[in-house]
Amino acid sequence: MVRYVEINYIFKHAFETVSRAYFQKYTCGKDANVTSITVLEHRTDPETGEEYVLRRGECVNILPGLFKKLCPFPAFEVEEEAWLNRKERCLRLHCYNLTWSKYASLEEFSTFRACEDNPNWTSFEQRGSISVNGVGSLIGGMMEAFGQTFLQRGANKGFNIMEDLIMTMSGRYTEA
Repeated sequence: MVRYVEINYIFKHAFETVSRAYFQKYTCGKDANVTSITVLEHRTDPETGEEYVLRRGECVNILPGLFKKLCPFPAFEVEEEAWLNRKERCLRLHCYNLTWSKYASLEEFSTFRACEDNPNWTSFEQRGSISVNGVGSLIGGMMEAFGQTFLQRGANKGFNIMEDLIMTMSGRYTEA
């Protein structure tokens, strides 16, 4: 079975600010589940100006007890591909798991772009899928349900981190 997640969000900030905050989201220390981010590749297309960034992240294994026994890794590795087109004001992302990929597939496709209705705002759209195989349909379904909930909560947490970063960058907010 496959579980899907669709998330939409509007940032009431310009694309340039939101995309800058996105690239700081995991390295700013506000998400304790992210232990490291490494840029593996960063290049710019000389003709279009589009930037390509390949990053690998390491995250704490937050699986509950029973699931942790099936997936006994201390951390999960994920990769993210990003295509940033400043001219078109669009950031496309593709994220996927590396750890336990023989049994589970977690994949997200996301887009940040200037809103059509208000070009000073930024829309975010994400479509994700989670599937677990090889551990039985009951356990696999439970893991997929957990993953689906985790992705939805993680997205909300990420939005809050980005909104905080944007406020800090704009000088309208400082942490105590």
